[in-house]
Amino acid sequence: MKKLLLFLTVFLFFGFLIAEDVKTGEYDFGDITVTLFEEESPEAEKARKEAEEKEKPVLNEEGKICCCNISDEKAFEPKKFYIQPAIGSGTGLSFFRFTAALDADFLVARREKINYYVGLDIDARFSYYIGSDPREIAVQANVVFDFLRDDPNLRSASLWISAGIDLIFIRDMIDGDYEDYVFEYSQAWGLGVDMVFKNYVVLKLGIDGLVGIWPDLTIAVGYRF
Repeated sequence: MKKLLLFLTVFLFFGFLIAEDVKTGEYDFGDITVTLFEEESPEAEKARKEAEEKEKPVLNEEGKICCCNISDEKAFEPKKFYIQPAIGSGTGLSFFRFTAALDADFLVARREKINYYVGLDIDARFSYYIGSDPREIAVQANVVFDFLRDDPNLRSASLWISAGIDLIFIRDMIDGDYEDYVFEYSQAWGLGVDMVFKNYVVLKLGIDGLVGIWPDLTIAVGYRF
């Protein structure tokens, strides 16, 4: 008898729902609790879906979660063109060498993990070593292989190779005195790696040809615009 009364109560309740609107919430009928939910409006549904999309993790090109927490897809786009000035020093055959470099490169191809650039590399070098005192301006074409990195702090590691002409103003020391500068020219070459960090600060490591012949180690710091 109790179950029959409970059934009739629930039956009458749903009939009441058909007849008029009721508020959402929970209704207790003894052994049975009925919960009513308000139908979601199109605007509320759209807002909910947009919020869910924002909470989804950003994936890299391999479909893995990006650890750098980049929300803007444009952050993955490589620079179509960049200018990269840098200053630093070198050593090797030279006792000390000051270097000011300027790279200007264009994007020519793009792969999943590598961006390919070609452009111009101009270096001004001021060297000091016993017996000579060269001043060089190296004008070179370069090729850059920009390897992308899945690292929150390091954007890429760029392998670069350059070759061109080295314009040299040099004076020699004879009997303890330097002579006047004379002009010479030679081949110019270099190779190395640019470490491009998240904020586009660049650490440049490489080997350059001192007066076009002797290898000289180079370390410089720059910025990629």
